[in-house]
Amino acid sequence: PGLSGQSTSCPLRTLPTTRFPALLCLLFAALASSLPAAPSALRLPRSLRLRGGIRMADGKPELLPTNVVPSHYDLHITPNFTDFTFAGQVKISVDVKEATTTVQLHSLDIKIKDVCAVLADASVVKTAPKGPIQISGSKATVHPCDGVLSFTEDVATIHFATALPVGACVLDISYEGELNNKMCGFYRAKTEIKGKETYMAVTQHEPTDCRRTLPCFDEPALKATFTVALSVDKALTALSNMPVSGETEGEAGLKKVAFEKTPKMSTYLLAMVVGELGYVEGTSANGVLYRVYTLPEVTAQGEFALEVGMKVLDFFSDYFASPYPLPKMDMVAIPDFSAGAMENWGLVTYRETALLIDQVNSPLQSKQRVAYVVAHELAHQWFGNLVTMEWWTDLWLNEGFATWVGNFAIDYFYKDWDIWTQFVNQYTNRALALDSLETSHPIEVVVKKSSEVNEIFDEISYCKGAACIMMITSYLGMEKFQEGIRAYLQKHKYGNARTVDLWAALSEVSGKDVGEFMGVWTKEVGYPVLTIEEEGASKLKMTQARFLSNGKQVASGKWWWVPVTIQDSKGHKMFVDLKTESEEASSLKMIGWVKGNAGQTAFYRIKYSDKLLTKLGDAVEQLALPAVDRLGVQSDAFALARAGLLETDKALGLAAKYANENDFTVWADLAASLSDVMGVWAGEDEEYAGLQRLLLKTMANIMGVVGWDAKEGEHPLYPMLRPLVIGALGRNGDASVVDEARKRLAAGYETVPADLRFAVYSIVVAGGGAAEFDTILKVMNDAAMAEEKIRALRALGFTKDPTLIARLLKMSTDGSVRAQDVFYVFGTLASNRCGAEQSWTYIQTEWKAIIEMFSSGQFLLARILKSATSCFSTDEKAAEVEAFFKDKDTPGAERSISQALETIRGNAAWLKRDGLAVKAWLAANT
Repeated sequence: PGLSGQSTSCPLRTLPTTRFPALLCLLFAALASSLPAAPSALRLPRSLRLRGGIRMADGKPELLPTNVVPSHYDLHITPNFTDFTFAGQVKISVDVKEATTTVQLHSLDIKIKDVCAVLADASVVKTAPKGPIQISGSKATVHPCDGVLSFTEDVATIHFATALPVGACVLDISYEGELNNKMCGFYRAKTEIKGKETYMAVTQHEPTDCRRTLPCFDEPALKATFTVALSVDKALTALSNMPVSGETEGEAGLKKVAFEKTPKMSTYLLAMVVGELGYVEGTSANGVLYRVYTLPEVTAQGEFALEVGMKVLDFFSDYFASPYPLPKMDMVAIPDFSAGAMENWGLVTYRETALLIDQVNSPLQSKQRVAYVVAHELAHQWFGNLVTMEWWTDLWLNEGFATWVGNFAIDYFYKDWDIWTQFVNQYTNRALALDSLETSHPIEVVVKKSSEVNEIFDEISYCKGAACIMMITSYLGMEKFQEGIRAYLQKHKYGNARTVDLWAALSEVSGKDVGEFMGVWTKEVGYPVLTIEEEGASKLKMTQARFLSNGKQVASGKWWWVPVTIQDSKGHKMFVDLKTESEEASSLKMIGWVKGNAGQTAFYRIKYSDKLLTKLGDAVEQLALPAVDRLGVQSDAFALARAGLLETDKALGLAAKYANENDFTVWADLAASLSDVMGVWAGEDEEYAGLQRLLLKTMANIMGVVGWDAKEGEHPLYPMLRPLVIGALGRNGDASVVDEARKRLAAGYETVPADLRFAVYSIVVAGGGAAEFDTILKVMNDAAMAEEKIRALRALGFTKDPTLIARLLKMSTDGSVRAQDVFYVFGTLASNRCGAEQSWTYIQTEWKAIIEMFSSGQFLLARILKSATSCFSTDEKAAEVEAFFKDKDTPGAERSISQALETIRGNAAWLKRDGLAVKAWLAANT
């Protein structure tokens, strides 16, 4: 949140809208005692007994054996909303590559009740009885069906009485599962309709939770087709990836809804939704039936997403020269949803705030977010669904591309939004921040097992991936890039691909070696800082080295291929491909100031000589640089200050040059930079007050420009700039702004324009006590719209009263706040200098409750722990955090904790190094 007041939400498995951050499902099976030894013919081969039968090699992923490969799933599920279970039957058509008595597949939190194999000649092979199966002395989970055991948590081994011969057969499996409340697998989402509590049944399978819904071969490369049937109450709507093929009378008064056969796809894309729903619909220009499903009372809030979705779906069909292959597209708003959205083929699911727009009560920022999230998910219908990464190592092929092309589509339809300047703030700079850590990871990251996958749904896979796509488009040109993308999709459709396959397609159409250009960018961790300095009167010298935010100097075995674009005050441009450590270029034609990485289209930092930086500061003050370059100058300066490559007082002096700034995105990024400094100096009362004075002084002019009320003909992004400025000023002590916020809220929150509500709420809470806290808490509890509830919840985190902070923290674990929204509480309190320590203490004392809420390894736990700890600025606190987690099981959060520890130690080093200089500068200049 910080100065910008934007959320630390995770919109999708898309990512948060700010630069800095960002479940236990019950087990059915019981452990068995050792069973009698079996004849050697029925013993598991040693290669399969190791690691529960999953193949493992150094540096390579753990995968199922390759002796049995699926081609089709025929699935029938009956959810039970009384006891929150479901009954399932799946018939899996498989190809047996080698004769075998054992079949291994993924299964988690499922009781397998009966299994048989139907061979091509219609003969049936039963499972082996319990007695003959040897467990080799290890414990295993025993299923109700004889001959089925799980040697690891999520892999079931089926032992057949006789060997399955080579060829086709069908595995017929009956089983039971739980409609859990952990937002993974096939789960229940609680909601209220007409004042009555009710539930929906929803799937969330990415990355590795389809195994909670049905026994399956749950790896992205093991694609198959699916036919789905759901037996549900006649009053409920049942949805899946494909249109309904038929509806019949089922047992116990239920209706059985059958769906058409899907295209060949990965298991994580299988989707089902059951609930009481309404919808709005339309037909796209290309003839695709499009519906947006919501709770019955808010269907009108789906109109904006419907409008955007139909346009964008057709846009992608044309851009990729590949028609959307399904006959329908459904998008569904889900009350409980861990991510922001999920790209299930033909049935995209969203948390409500990522899909629903109220034309009166939703601000422009929310409309932008919904438009982008919709575009991102629709991009996945091609990048991810039609062509899927072979393994999670290449997740960025899905997420990085969808991030870039989602922005590309929204820019096409909404030019006034200045999307590409916002892209640098929301994506490039957030990736630069994370990738400056030693604990970052390459884009092409080694993922050995499924439990590691959630950790890489982060700023590297999404934002650095998207930034690299932007570099490629600049390098190849948009026409050749589009041609290459079309060729890639055509060649690999309905299949799987790796990064090298994308490079091959782009290289073939362009005649350029894209693999050589991008190799280090995607295979190695980190990025370079480019030092630019004058060599005499006619040359510029450019030198590259790896940039680390902790300031360490590390030898690089490989140099990045850095595309350098330098622009001067007269608009002249110079292009240099820096492939070695350093290079000199003639600057005879360069006049006045020079700006590297013109347009901020490449992924690196720049360190200017003092002389060049001074000239750029003057150009910033005069608004002589384009907005995106003004953004880049200060962003680089503050990153260098953190790393000790530029004195922080010089960065603050540069910030003061932005007093005439009038661009929303530049202010959003500068606010994040100042918030970073204020966070590190949060424990230094005198300096913190000085930083607040600097902020108030620098923002005074723009407050006079935007004011409190919209003006006819104002800039299209002022509805986003206005609350950013008002919120930052009010929360940092501008008395006139605080008074006006209180006055406006006193007239009723509904009278406050939607764009200003969060700013007003947070100002009133930050400057008030229990009465103000309770006023906003009432808004949260009474508001019908999910977006309003989240605005109020986030605002509560700005209270400075320890008693109120304690109340808010208790709400995070007592059910007052949905599990999907708990990270808002800890993220906001982490940015509150009065709440960070108390929040961290609460995590320690209530660890059991928190880990039970998120213990299935969901990324929400990682996001909470990282945001709640990385705000500290002493080595002692780093040691405390490290000691606490030393003996804790933190599934899916290990990498995030390591990154938080590195950040804390970096904060401490920054404070020690520049503390005195900052103190002196603030005393002299504020």
